Amino acid sequence: MYYSNGNYEAFARPQKPEGVDRKSAYIVGAGLASLSAACFLVRDGQMKGEHIHILEEMDIAGGACDGINDPQKGFIIRGGREMENHFECLWDLFRSIPSIETEGVSVLDEYYWLNKKDPNYSLMRATVNRGEDAHTDGKFTLTDKASMEIVKLFMTRDEDLYDKKIEDVFTEEFFESNFWLYWRTMFAFEEWHSALEMKLYIQRFIHHIGGLPDFSALKFTKYNQYESLILPMIKYLESNGVDFQYNTTVTNVIFEITEDKKVAKQIICTKDGKEETIDLVEDDLVFVTNGSCTENSTLGDDNHAPALNTSEGGCWRLWRNIAAQDPSFGRPDKFCTNINKTNWESATVTTLDNRIPPYIEKVCKRNPFSGKVVTGGIITAKDSSWLMSYTLNRQPHFKEQPDNQLVVWVYGLFTDVDGDFIKNQ
Repeated sequence: MYYSNGNYEAFARPQKPEGVDRKSAYIVGAGLASLSAACFLVRDGQMKGEHIHILEEMDIAGGACDGINDPQKGFIIRGGREMENHFECLWDLFRSIPSIETEGVSVLDEYYWLNKKDPNYSLMRATVNRGEDAHTDGKFTLTDKASMEIVKLFMTRDEDLYDKKIEDVFTEEFFESNFWLYWRTMFAFEEWHSALEMKLYIQRFIHHIGGLPDFSALKFTKYNQYESLILPMIKYLESNGVDFQYNTTVTNVIFEITEDKKVAKQIICTKDGKEETIDLVEDDLVFVTNGSCTENSTLGDDNHAPALNTSEGGCWRLWRNIAAQDPSFGRPDKFCTNINKTNWESATVTTLDNRIPPYIEKVCKRNPFSGKVVTGGIITAKDSSWLMSYTLNRQPHFKEQPDNQLVVWVYGLFTDVDGDFIKNQ
């Protein structure tokens, strides 16, 4: 499937590609991108499922779209993708993925019906003084100068933004605006992050600027994204015979490089602690997803902060080994060598005290046990040292979640300063 002008190309069933029965596909990683690639290979590429091999270093699929109930640590979500109308490929994919809850409908069907009946929007975007309305009131508070700086960034050539930071292209008037508060907390931007990345985000979401202050641009799943999106994809792929290989870390892809092409010849991986080599033929396809946003993440608990893991993560090691073979494979060290500038912290909180829900209801102005939209997106504690934000999606957020519990996701953007109540260790 690919898109041209309009949707003419989108809904036609492709012809079976010539020679596809001779091909095998090897997909590194089992996150959303990799699973989507496998699904498109089955549906549009009409490749036999048993010819598709997904190599995942963890013992579970899903990548950053996670949601697990750990017997010792409880419910855990490291984050979630913010979805909206123009996720063209995603919605095209999920119209073909059967629901695992409702027979005879697709994941897209149930998602569409849910958000039609219960549209998303926030009644409280930011607070001060431990829960009082910060009165951002849906306003951007952009001066003419700050507005022109956004337009200028939007129109600047990519090449002119290489190695520039956000603070290099904006002045203090922009950083004092509500727009910047909305933007940085929604997308986890700091002043020293890439100006080019911010430009690309603005271009990607410009059609939703009007829905930025109250999150009416967004749509959310019924449960956490692992149960709502990843599990149906896994079931679909398994039903088509796709081969999942867990505990398999790919450390290198060896290329034969000539003047006019690069051909993958071998995949080097470690499976259950033992190194293996997969020899490839020219008909084989290799898909590699780089730079996982949860690589090197660690888990803490009620009594222990998560330890900072500064070792070379698996996906970064793989990219480095590939890039060492030719400059055109990119520069991974630009993205992964400054942990102090790229780390952030999140937590999953389960309410066990019945005194907490009334406070949540007072802030978000909705009954958190209604089964409908609760916060409608993150609520930012504007005056917190870590610029803390938290969200309650529709509850229960896990199928196994007891009726009297709420699961809250919290994240802090500034981890390089002491908290307001607890000092950094």
